[in-house]
Amino acid sequence: MVQVYKDVTKVQKDAQKVAEIADIIRHAKMGTDVREAMAQGFETIDDSEVINHLINEVDRLTDEIVGYRDDVKQLTDTVQKSITDNQTSIENIAKQNQEAIQQVSDDNQSKLDMFDENWQNKIDRIILGIDEPTLEKIIDEKLNERGV
Repeated sequence: MVQVYKDVTKVQKDAQKVAEIADIIRHAKMGTDVREAMAQGFETIDDSEVINHLINEVDRLTDEIVGYRDDVKQLTDTVQKSITDNQTSIENIAKQNQEAIQQVSDDNQSKLDMFDENWQNKIDRIILGIDEPTLEKIIDEKLNERGV
């Protein structure tokens, strides 16, 4: 197979695409031409709109990520503050409810104790036979049975 060798003696200064510069490197005869073409290639890559666009996008995304981090930090701080505030409120309400329940329990306990004592006394009187209202009822019933 015959290979075609293209001798470009002077590097074209107006090469704008990386592919054009790669073609110059492939066909250059002298090392200086190769080095110059490689340098132009790097310059072209550096000046490339695609590269600049990608760099701008990376910068924009970096700023956006930093903004999201700030938003997340603010949200986290807001949630933590809300939890702290609500925890204090809940603890205060729980303490008030506990005190109210204890007060009701104390009030009702004395009433229950008195009720229990009254019934216990009544039961004791009935058992001992000294409960006057009960004795009167029994006597009335017995007298009624006898016709008196």
